[in-house]
Amino acid sequence: MHREVFLAFFDRFKNLTPVQEKSIPLLSEGRNVIISAGTGTGKTEAVLAPLIDKYYDYAYKYNWLTWLYVTPTKALVNDIYRRIEPTLSRLDLRSGIRHGDRDDTRRVRATNLLITTPESLDVLLCRGDGLLRSLRALILDEVHLLYNTQRGLQLSLLISRLNKIITNPPLQVACLSATISSCEDIIHFFFGKSADFSTVSIPPQRPIDALIKTIRDEKEIIALFEKIMQKDTKFLVFANSRRECDRLSATLSGNKILSKHIFTHYSSISAQLREETERKFNEEKTGICIATSTLELGIDIGDIDATVLYGLPSTVSSFLQRIGRGNRRGTKSNVVCLIPQKAQSSILYALCFHALIELAKEGDIEKTRPMRLYGAMLQQALSFITSKKGAYTSVKELANISSAHEHLTEDAIDNILLFASTKNYVKKHEYKNKYGADEGLYHLIDYNLVYSNFPISYQEVSIYHDKKEIGSVPKFNLLRIKKNEVILFAGKYWLVEKVGRNGIFVKPEQTTSRDAKEIRYYTEGIGIDLKILNRTYEYLKGRNVDISLFGKRMGEMISNFLAEARIVFQDNTIPVIQKSNHFYHITFAGKLCNDIISKKLEIPDVVINNFSIVAPNIIDFSKLDAEPEKYEDIVGDLVDELIENDIFENYSSQTIFQSLLPKELQKKEFIEEWVRKIENRDVLERLKISKTRLIPYKAFNFTQSGIF
Repeated sequence: MHREVFLAFFDRFKNLTPVQEKSIPLLSEGRNVIISAGTGTGKTEAVLAPLIDKYYDYAYKYNWLTWLYVTPTKALVNDIYRRIEPTLSRLDLRSGIRHGDRDDTRRVRATNLLITTPESLDVLLCRGDGLLRSLRALILDEVHLLYNTQRGLQLSLLISRLNKIITNPPLQVACLSATISSCEDIIHFFFGKSADFSTVSIPPQRPIDALIKTIRDEKEIIALFEKIMQKDTKFLVFANSRRECDRLSATLSGNKILSKHIFTHYSSISAQLREETERKFNEEKTGICIATSTLELGIDIGDIDATVLYGLPSTVSSFLQRIGRGNRRGTKSNVVCLIPQKAQSSILYALCFHALIELAKEGDIEKTRPMRLYGAMLQQALSFITSKKGAYTSVKELANISSAHEHLTEDAIDNILLFASTKNYVKKHEYKNKYGADEGLYHLIDYNLVYSNFPISYQEVSIYHDKKEIGSVPKFNLLRIKKNEVILFAGKYWLVEKVGRNGIFVKPEQTTSRDAKEIRYYTEGIGIDLKILNRTYEYLKGRNVDISLFGKRMGEMISNFLAEARIVFQDNTIPVIQKSNHFYHITFAGKLCNDIISKKLEIPDVVINNFSIVAPNIIDFSKLDAEPEKYEDIVGDLVDELIENDIFENYSSQTIFQSLLPKELQKKEFIEEWVRKIENRDVLERLKISKTRLIPYKAFNFTQSGIF
């Protein structure tokens, strides 16, 4: 390495981290690399230092844009810039930002390293001003968040477009990810099966020091934080929804001791206020920051002494991301797992937390194989046509940018565009296999919607205080909120002064009113991943449980509960309880899987949840197929039902471009999510070989279990 580059990145550290030791030689050799490791392992420096070094002379000589750093959110763009700008300045290199709030590409002085989002990269490609042609290296951060998503397919196709315009292709690529189950699947999804990448995978190495505790009421949670909150102590608290964030923030802010230390952070709060929260919390020595998944990302908020989980994270990877933010100064991850008072069963909830902790220690993470998606292909076709000023573009030219995706053939793209032409988004050439812009596409361009693959349901209205935007919420709240009402937002109470299509205007309200109206969102809370349900089911069958993770009282309850459960949940047994004229089949298969099984076996008058199927007769599970592919017709029928009821867009979080696909492709995408999830196959195999066993209702305390 150039001595000045090495010192700029590492002179304040005693040693390189394992991630850096493994990654730097590979990138220096010119290899493409994917890194899978937890937070705080030095991934950013592991890729930037060797890539800056490798192309330093080129960038310094010509003063061209040389490195492109793409990350999923504007908040991360800003955070990465804050962290690396001083280092690049030491090397006399200029870094810059390009997103919806800032565009440093318009500066007179050239930007050598540009940090951006997939959507802004799309804008730059459409702009076609030649800025990107000099690129030599591409860094993709937090790629696990884009894997198997429409935005991920968009980014994959954008990279293909990039490689076709740069002067010295292909770009050298470095991908950064949290701990994941398969680096190969990530590379396959973004770059195709034949892509050549070296893998650096560092499993979680920090011990996890966990406590699982039930919170019965607001007084108990206040008492808990009063007890653990000390001078120069900082906690990061994760809640599973924005409403939970507001409730918890309002509860703790109502306490005189805690109030001055409370911070709130979630996606609906304006970017300016979120950045202000990040900065203030980073500067404070004592504090409690209550957040949703927005802070799972590697945003720098300083050293955290412990992570508190107010509710169950949906997946093992999410759990690892959250606890990875805590105790970066120490050698272990400290986490307090709180079971909210609204939980249906504290025992079952506690066992699910135990499953998360155990799976995390094992590095056993949920796995979904690469999905074949279509929606973002339409978006990229429209973006590409936009870059050509609406001119007719051949289907073959569009297929060239999707060559890494075997399912996105010329025929598939032609089918997609032909259907879009019936909606007046494009028009087909009279005699050539080409498509050009039509009225619908120009509308998308006018409203700045052509570059984005965010769900339709994300349409929002702004909330203002003193002409300053403090956040935004789903538009349907306009139908619920009225003038002079008190609302709860960003953990504070506000009096509504005016409501209209231009926004909701408020002023602070000094109250702790329990009658305040809560904001509603499309997604409230989360489901439980099948991997967690499967492990919890194993506990009921006899797998060892570490009772020391629970307090004394809860530990005794769980021990007694498991002693009873293990008599009932024997190997290859599906317990069935008859209650009145209904039979409760305890499957632990998840709601979607239970629903599809019921439809496959044509069970009438069925009731389902995550844990059970309630039917009028005992079910013969041996008739099931173990392969998820055998259920494609059933899943397709479910999509038909949702489309017919005009709720599919919200149910599946569709984008504009997914809703413009032919119906059969909308169904294919939904089926992919079912077929590609490895855990679905595991559950079907387990149920197929299991025998139902009728259990007397009084043989086990099922009311206490929370299964019903």
